[in-house]
Amino acid sequence: MEEFKLSGKTVRIARLLKGVQIKEVAAMTGIAEDYLSKIERGVGGANVTYRNQFRLLRALRELGYTNAQIAVLTILVENIKEKEKQTA
Repeated sequence: MEEFKLSGKTVRIARLLKGVQIKEVAAMTGIAEDYLSKIERGVGGANVTYRNQFRLLRALRELGYTNAQIAVLTILVENIKEKEKQTA
């Protein structure tokens, strides 16, 4: 059984789909905006820690996402990454 891991890219896509700015999610989560930006882009060694994953999941729920919708977005993002690797 695989462990669920929320990626920064999933957070970014979910945020953009709702039309929410990064500063709003930063305020909701208590994560610094510049660090959240790095998490979303997957740069600078910024990983989604367990604590930040909890904060981000809570924020996504506050934005109106259900657990099922978050799971679907996660699966789509993972599969897109795999397809990009295959075509590169």
